[in-house]
Amino acid sequence: MKSEYIFTFILWSLLLLIGVLPVLWMFYHLFGNLTTLDISNFSGSLTAFQNSLFLALSVATLTTFIGTALGVLFAKSDLPFKGVFLILLIIPLLIPPYILALGWIDILGVKGWLGEFLFGFGGTTWVLFTVYLPIPILMISFFLQQIDPSLEESARLFTKEKQVLRYILLPLIKPVILLSFILVFILTFGEYSVANVLRFRVFALESFTQFSAFYDFQAAIVMSLPMLLIALAVILIERYYIQKHLFSYQNAQKYYHMKLPGSTKRLFTLLVLFLVSLIVIVPLFGLLKEVHSWHYFMTALDKASLPLLHSILFGLVSAVLLMLFGFCYAYMLISKKYMGSNILDTILLFLFILPSTVIGIALIYFWNTPYTQFVYTTPLIILMGYLAKYILLTTKITQTKLRLIPSSMTEAAQLTGATLLQTIRYILIPLSKKVLIVSFLVGLIFSLRESTLTMMLYPPGFETLPVYITTQMANGEPQIIASLCLLMILLILIPLMVLLLTFRRENDTL
Repeated sequence: MKSEYIFTFILWSLLLLIGVLPVLWMFYHLFGNLTTLDISNFSGSLTAFQNSLFLALSVATLTTFIGTALGVLFAKSDLPFKGVFLILLIIPLLIPPYILALGWIDILGVKGWLGEFLFGFGGTTWVLFTVYLPIPILMISFFLQQIDPSLEESARLFTKEKQVLRYILLPLIKPVILLSFILVFILTFGEYSVANVLRFRVFALESFTQFSAFYDFQAAIVMSLPMLLIALAVILIERYYIQKHLFSYQNAQKYYHMKLPGSTKRLFTLLVLFLVSLIVIVPLFGLLKEVHSWHYFMTALDKASLPLLHSILFGLVSAVLLMLFGFCYAYMLISKKYMGSNILDTILLFLFILPSTVIGIALIYFWNTPYTQFVYTTPLIILMGYLAKYILLTTKITQTKLRLIPSSMTEAAQLTGATLLQTIRYILIPLSKKVLIVSFLVGLIFSLRESTLTMMLYPPGFETLPVYITTQMANGEPQIIASLCLLMILLILIPLMVLLLTFRRENDTL
């Protein structure tokens, strides 16, 4: 029992230190100093808020509508090459969003009516649509594959496949569709890097500007308050509506695929191929066109060698921590003997959907004291930010596997006198090796791509590749900037390829 108390204490303490206490401390000091707040700092912020709200609604609507259609097509049809299409569509989600914006600038330019469309609401909406489209596709595909095939088989005896899709499958996944809409909405509302590149004024950029340009923490915190309230509203909707209507994870092994007619299959294949080319191939081609010489790429690699090394080092350490603590939190969530699992799950979700600017400001405000400089002036502050933002991902990935391990195995070990650490070491970890590899790679990819948190938290001399690219965008050569973006994409694609090879070799979907 003593080891279980220590285990629980360590995990809750970590969660408090990397997220909960910094956010609470930040807003405690804000409300304690409202009388000294300069209202003039917020002139014009209403326009930025309206822009962000309309942008988030537009992107969420487009991604949900098209993503749902693609998710159904990928999960329930015999569309050829859908695995390749899905992999390509995921790439924009895994690279820093502003890289895609730079790729489109290289394609469309800054002049003419196309340039006018790109620099503003239209271009920002399009780029963020390409970034977040994989979210509804993955969510819809995943949950469609968990539906009991017997429901479809019974319905197909009496009606056509279109009716089965309309009256059985789509009603079952309505909560998932709503969840994907809300998730894309909050992620879009908190994203500012694309709007910054495309010169579109959004609310998250206002908060970042108050912090980075004017060093006005109070104003930055006030600008973060609406984002925090929206995140809390998302939590309430997810907890009290969506979670109650979601069916449980079944890990179905048998999937039914609708056979598309030959002409329809060719048409859908061409449409998906066109969309994938437009979303992925065109902006990457723009970057390659801008470089147009191996010399620029090697020069960029030489200039960015130290930031590249920092990115790899921080990414690897963060991935290990995310894997280990994700495993521990997943064990707490599925174990019946640990109280407060709903609170833990809510906190993890809250930190994930909280915009990076809010997490960054909170961590700085909490750890920038004379007594905690060993954290604030070292890369530890960066690792805390990564853990706070992405621990939910590795927790949920591991949780799907741990749920499938019979509880009788751990109960039998405990009856024979095995401690908690022995149970984890000799039973759970050996049975979860494959999912731990996946968890590590996912943590590595998202740590490598993170730019906003790193830009706000990195100590002098510890800039990473995304931060270096951002600073070069101000006055660097276009060829060097494009080369750095391609280097960043290669850095992301390497663990992605390893992740895909892991799935293929093991022939196991967790």
